[in-house]
Amino acid sequence: MGYLLLFGTASSTDFARKLGAFIDNNTINVDENMATNVSGLYACGDCTGGLLQISKAVYEGAKAGISCGKYLRHHE
Repeated sequence: MGYLLLFGTASSTDFARKLGAFIDNNTINVDENMATNVSGLYACGDCTGGLLQISKAVYEGAKAGISCGKYLRHHE
């Protein structure tokens, strides 16, 4: 089983769509832990919409990384 963490670029949205992630207004839908509807798929930064700021991307990247790590430990 593979796992994927997507960081914000336009191609991330297209790739996430192909994996089955919900997309709304060309942004990847994520929950409060940056998880998509696809198990093991996390997204952060510009591809999730909202403010296009470095500080937001860094915060979301840290949150997504922590969430992804928890997911991996739980699914070992």
